[in-house]
Amino acid sequence: MSRDRAATEREALVRELFGTADVPEALEGRLLRTREVALLFQVSERAVTDWARKGRIPSVRTPGGHRRYPAEQVRALLLEAQRPDGGVAAG
Repeated sequence: MSRDRAATEREALVRELFGTADVPEALEGRLLRTREVALLFQVSERAVTDWARKGRIPSVRTPGGHRRYPAEQVRALLLEAQRPDGGVAAG
């Protein structure tokens, strides 16, 4: 994926998560793919998978075994990561 396309996709995801007044209602039930979470946090997909395996970020499994991440909880983690004392620790 090109950097421009990734940046555009990230901007769209950020708008979806933070752009409306009724964000929690708009996100209810929305599940994000690993790639989308990686774009939002600007890390590798592997890092997101590792976070999920270690319980640092909540995830559910599809019947096919893929991880999905609740958008409401990802949004909360992004807000926490913006605080000077908060954040999802990499590693």
